[in-house]
Amino acid sequence: MRTIRIAWRGLALLLHLLLGVFLTPLVTRQDADGYWHVNHRVAAWYHGRVARILRLQISTSGTPPMAPALVISNHVSWLDIVVLMHLLPTCFLSKSEVRAWPLLGWLAMRGGTLFIRRGSGDTRHIAQTIGRHLQHEGMLTLFPEGTTTDGQGVRPFFSRLFAAAIETGAPVAPVTLRYHVARRLDLETAPYTGNQSLGENLLGLLSRPGGSVHVHFAPKIASAGLERKALAERARAAVLDGLAQVPLE
Repeated sequence: MRTIRIAWRGLALLLHLLLGVFLTPLVTRQDADGYWHVNHRVAAWYHGRVARILRLQISTSGTPPMAPALVISNHVSWLDIVVLMHLLPTCFLSKSEVRAWPLLGWLAMRGGTLFIRRGSGDTRHIAQTIGRHLQHEGMLTLFPEGTTTDGQGVRPFFSRLFAAAIETGAPVAPVTLRYHVARRLDLETAPYTGNQSLGENLLGLLSRPGGSVHVHFAPKIASAGLERKALAERARAAVLDGLAQVPLE
């Protein structure tokens, strides 16, 4: 049964990925400054379909943010992007290494993902890149922990990523994601951590009967008048508070 499940879902996911390759040139466009934009309605449908193939049920609490907003989320898995793209008209900030991933990097780039070099120290350039996106697109999501965790806690946030929100006056919208399986916190299949490869993580997701993720949207935090560190700490506190509010499905 497990082998059949993996084969059937794997084939469905591969065909859906190929559909994405076909659709991408039709639903994305590049502006005069070289930035890519995506039709968010199509993106929401597409990522929702990925979740259904993986038998990932999505539930929410709180009110999803409206643009303009800098969305801040804890980071557990590559599934976070699938879930949030399904729920919000947003793009993402990602490490530059993702751009070089075969096919997935191209899809991310055409979907409007902004890429930055980790450890570059160019805080000003990063703030300008994020700020421009907030002013033109209205919403951007980033994972300020800088890495994935198992979802039990939230690592300290990199405060430099919050500079653009303060400079543009955009509010920060904290989001908490928590993955469950069999009414328990999922610590084995959903988290993409440690030395695990993407293939190993995907195999675990394909083989399990199913799972769920709960997304908690906290109230927006006004950025005006706050320093970067204070804004980052306030956002992290809201995400941590969301962990306590996420029910077991």
